[in-house]
Order: sequence, then C-alpha cells, then structure tokens
Amino acid sequence: MRIGLIGTGRIGSFHAAALSRHPDVTSLVIADADPERATALAARTGATEVPSADDVFATGVDAVVITAATSAHAELIGRAARAGLPVFCEKPIALDLPGTLAALAEVEAAGTV
Repeated sequence: MRIGLIGTGRIGSFHAAALSRHPDVTSLVIADADPERATALAARTGATEVPSADDVFATGVDAVVITAATSAHAELIGRAARAGLPVFCEKPIALDLPGTLAALAEVEAAGTV
C-alpha cells in the first residue's frame, strides 16, 4: 500500500516511523511546509519526500495521513475525499464545528473513510 503523509512535525514523525515499519506499506511519500524537516524525516524513515501536499496527491497514493497544522486539516480531508482516498487525520478535524461538519460531509459524500 502506498501512503501519503502530510505534516512531518512531532506527531507526523511518529506516524511516519510506524508506517515505515509496517509490512503492508510499500511506499511512504511525505511533505511538509518545512522542507528541511521533511528531508530529515525522509532520511530517517526511508520515505520519499515531495515538495507539497499537491505532490503527495499527484503520486498516486492509496491513502493519506494528515498530521499537518490543524488549520489545514479540513481542506486536506476534503481533497483526499474528492480524490477518493481513505484518510486518517489527527485531531481535531477542524478549528470549529462548522468546519468539522463540512469535512465529514465531504467524506460521506465521497464514500471514503
């Protein structure tokens, strides 16, 4: 399975390490707003670093893990849903209830998890 991970901070690093050891993960593609942090994490985990979330989606991943800044969660969840990709997102989903409900509606409409 090819996994995209967006956000390589503390929590993203934890998820990247776990995913890189999972036997069913054949490819881990990561991106972060801080390229140096993404480069360092890629070196530690054997992941492939790409410059942006756009590039993560363009690589043809099978699912997305979102560990970016909370302010980006809802938009990234929506993008994953519109691309037909299952998504795991760290909490919270959005900064407020309307944003959370909108993101959940996109996932439901897309039929993704």
